[in-house]
Amino acid sequence: MRPTILVKLLLAFALPTVVLFGLFAVVAHEVTRRELDAELGTRLTTAAASAAIQVRGKYLVELGPGDEEDRGYQNALRKLEAVAAATGARLYVFDRDFALRAATEPGIAIGTRYFQAELDRHELGRVFTGGAPVASVTFEGADGRMYKAGYAPVRASEDDPAIVLAMAAQAPAGYFARLAELRRSLILWGAVLITVVLAATVIAAALVTRPVRTLAASAERIGAGDLAAPVVIGSRDELGLLAATMDDMRRQLAGRERALQQMLAGIAHEVRNPLAGMALFVGILRDELAEGDERRGHVDRIARELGYLERVVHDFADYARRSRPELAAVDVRDLVDEVTQLVRADADAAGLAVASDSDDLRVRADRAQLRRALLNLARNAVQAATGHGGGAPQIRLAARRRGDDAVLEVWNRGPEIPDDIRGRMFEPFFTTREKGTGLGLAFVRDIAQDHGGRVEVDSSGGETAFRVILPLASAAGAA
Repeated sequence: MRPTILVKLLLAFALPTVVLFGLFAVVAHEVTRRELDAELGTRLTTAAASAAIQVRGKYLVELGPGDEEDRGYQNALRKLEAVAAATGARLYVFDRDFALRAATEPGIAIGTRYFQAELDRHELGRVFTGGAPVASVTFEGADGRMYKAGYAPVRASEDDPAIVLAMAAQAPAGYFARLAELRRSLILWGAVLITVVLAATVIAAALVTRPVRTLAASAERIGAGDLAAPVVIGSRDELGLLAATMDDMRRQLAGRERALQQMLAGIAHEVRNPLAGMALFVGILRDELAEGDERRGHVDRIARELGYLERVVHDFADYARRSRPELAAVDVRDLVDEVTQLVRADADAAGLAVASDSDDLRVRADRAQLRRALLNLARNAVQAATGHGGGAPQIRLAARRRGDDAVLEVWNRGPEIPDDIRGRMFEPFFTTREKGTGLGLAFVRDIAQDHGGRVEVDSSGGETAFRVILPLASAAGAA
C-alpha cells in the first residue's frame, strides 16, 4: 500500500521535529548536569580550602585514638563545625593512609578509616603532591542519596607549607532535584511540541488531501462520462490551477460530445430516408421475382443488411438525442418479468432457458430507459450464452435488495470476458462483434449514471453477471 500524504508529511516534518527536539533535550539535560556538577564541585573545593586554613595540620597529625577530649582537638573541631554550618557540607580531615584526624559527622573517632576517600585515590594524589584542590566524582551514599566531595590540602602550619593532611568537604548533590524538574519540563514541552506538530501536520494534510479527493472524484465523473458538473475548488494555488485546467478539459470534452451528437443526428437523418427508399424498392423487387427464383436469396440478403443498417442508424439517433430521465416510481419485479418475456423468444430460438426471480422492490427511474438497459443486457446475455445450452437456465434475470440499493442482475453462462475487453466495453463505439455499433453497453452505463447508480461486472468460472445498481425509491426520497 502506498503511503498517504499524511504519512509523508509526518515523515517529512513531524518525525524530524520530534527527533531534533529529543536530541536537544538530551544535550540540554547533559550540559545542565555537567554545569551543575562542576558548580557543586567548585563550591565544595572552595569550602574544603576555606576549612583547611582554619586548622593546623601539624597538631592534628600528632593526635591519636582517645584524644577526642583534647582541648586543641575540640578547638579545631569547633572551627570546622562553624565552616560546615556556613557551607552546608560535612568536613573530614584525613592523612595519606585515609585515617581520619577530625570530622564534623557525629560519632567519628580519631583514626577511623575514611573509606570513601580511598575511591578517590587518583584525585587525592594531586592534592598531596601538587597541593591542588580537586573534586570527586558523584557517588551514592549509604542512605541512597547522591553525594560529591571537594578536597583541599591541609598544611602543617602557617609557617610550614608542607602538606600533611587533606580536607574533604562532602555534601548531597541537590542538583539532581533540579535535573528532575528540568526533565519534567522537557517532557512537558516535548509533549506540547509533538501535539502541535501532529495537529499542524494533520491540518496541512487535510488542506491538501481534501481538494485532491475533490479532483479525484471530478476526474472519476469525467472518466465515467459525466461532463455536466463543473470542477470547482476554492483555492488559488497549484491545486486551484489544476482544477481550472481539468474544468477546461471537461468543457472541451462536453463540446466535442455535443458536436459528435449533432454529427450522429445529422448522419442518422441523412441516411434514414435513403434506407427507407431502398427497403421499399427491395420489397418491390422481391414481389416481382417468382417463387423459386435464385435471385430472391440475394434480395433477402440485401434486406437483412438494410435491416442491420436501420438498427445502426436507430442506435446513432438514440445516442445523439438521449434525454435526461423522467423519474417516477417503477415496480422492479414487474419490469424484470416484462424484459424476461421480451427476451424469451430470442432465447428459445437459440435453444437457451431463461429464468427470473425478483424481490418486491421499487426505484425512482425512467421506466422506458431502465427497460431498454435491461433488455440490452438480456440480449447480450443471449448472444454470449449461445452454444452453452443445457437443462438448467443459462440466462437469469433477478432483482435483489442490497442495503439502500436495488441490484438488477442479468446473469448468463458462457465465455468469460477478458480483462482487456472488460476495461473498455463501456466505451462508445467499442465492440468485439463483427456487426455492432458499440453503443449498447455505453447506453446501459449512461442510463445507470443518469439515475444516480452504477454498473458492476463479474466474469469468472464460465459465468458473467452484469448488475445495474440503483437507489431504492425510499432511499432516493430520503436523499
